[in-house]
Amino acid sequence: MKPLRILWVTERYPPAKGGMAVSCARQVRGLRRGGHEVDVVVLGGAAVEAGERPTGGGMDLFFRRQPSPEIAPNMAWTAIRERHARQPYQCVVGFGASWAGFNAASFAAWLGVPSVALARGNDFDRDWFLPRRGGWVREAFARARAIGAVSQEKVERIAALYPGRVVRWTPNSVDVARWELLAADETRRDELRSLLQAGQRRVFGLFGELKFKKRVPFWLEAVRDTGLLDRLSLLVVGTADEETSRILSDPALAPRSVRLPFCSPGELPALYAACDFVALPSAFEGMPNVLLEAMACGAVPVASDAGAMASVVEDGVTGFLFAAENRAAAGEATRRAVELSDESLAALSARVRTSVTERFTARAELDAIEALLYAAISAPDTG
Repeated sequence: MKPLRILWVTERYPPAKGGMAVSCARQVRGLRRGGHEVDVVVLGGAAVEAGERPTGGGMDLFFRRQPSPEIAPNMAWTAIRERHARQPYQCVVGFGASWAGFNAASFAAWLGVPSVALARGNDFDRDWFLPRRGGWVREAFARARAIGAVSQEKVERIAALYPGRVVRWTPNSVDVARWELLAADETRRDELRSLLQAGQRRVFGLFGELKFKKRVPFWLEAVRDTGLLDRLSLLVVGTADEETSRILSDPALAPRSVRLPFCSPGELPALYAACDFVALPSAFEGMPNVLLEAMACGAVPVASDAGAMASVVEDGVTGFLFAAENRAAAGEATRRAVELSDESLAALSARVRTSVTERFTARAELDAIEALLYAAISAPDTG
C-alpha cells in the first residue's frame, strides 16, 4: 500500500495529559514512522498555545477555542485549505467522534475527501446521549466512510446504528520496552510498597481521572461489604471527583492509601510496579491505557467487563473480571485476588505481562488503523 497524506483532527494532544492525549500521540507517531505524512490539527482549550510545530513526518498545528469556541475551527480551516492546495490530503481522521469527529467530517466534506471517525469511549458512551454533543457524534458517524472503535462491544453497537458502514475494532497498544524498570524505578517501587505495608496487605492501584464512570466509590463499598478493608491498601495516582476524594479520605470507608497527583510518563513504571493489582471497576469504558500499561508492569487487573476490558482480561487466567455494576460480583472478584498466595500471584503477574505484550503490540495497533484508512479511501460514498 502507498503511504498516505492524512489530516488528523483532535482535541487532546501532548503536552495535554490524560489517556486521550497519550493514545493520540502514539497513533500519530506510529503512522509517521510507517511512512505516512500526518498533519495534526489540535482544537484545544485555553491551555493550548496556538502555533505550528514542524515534526518528522508532518506538522502539528494548534488552535485555541478562546475567546469563543468557533474561532479554532475557522482558523484551522484557513490553514487546512492552504495546505491542501499545496499538497492534497487523501483522508481526514477525527480522533474522537464528538467535537473532533464533527470538525473532521466537516473539513473532509469541504476538501472532497473521505473522513474516518475513531470512537474512543466518552464520545459514544456519554456524548451520544447529550443534546448538543450527541449531534456532533451523529454527524461524524453519518459522514464517515469508515468508523473505528476501541472495543468490540462498541463496534457492534455502532454497526447496528449504521448498517452497511465499515466499522472495525481499532485497539490500543502498549510498548513493553517502555515499561521495563530501571534501578531508580525499583528503588521507588520498594519505597512505596513499604509505605503501603505490602508485607501485610495487598496493594491495589487506582490511576487516572477518577470520575463517576470509574465507579471507585462503588468498588470501595464492595470491598467494605466483603470485609476486605484491612487486607488491602491503595496507591491512588491522578485526580478524583468530589465524592471519590471524600470517601478515600474517610478511614471508615476506604483502606490505607498513598495519594499522588498526575505524574510524568517516566514515573509511571515504578508506580504500576508498586501495585499487586490495578482496580478498574468502571460502569462503562473504552480501552483504558491504564489497563494495558499496568499489565505490562505485571500489575494484575481486577476489572469490570465494561468496554474492551472483557476482551483484554480472561477471568482467573490474566486477571479477575466481574459484571459491571454488580457489587456482590465486584467484592467476590476482589476477595479472590486478595486471597492468592504469593506464589500464585507471582505466576499470575508473569502471565498477565506476557499476555498483554504479545497481544496488544504497536504493530497490531498500526495495522488496524492503516486497514481502516485504506478501507475508507476505497469505500463508496454513502452520502
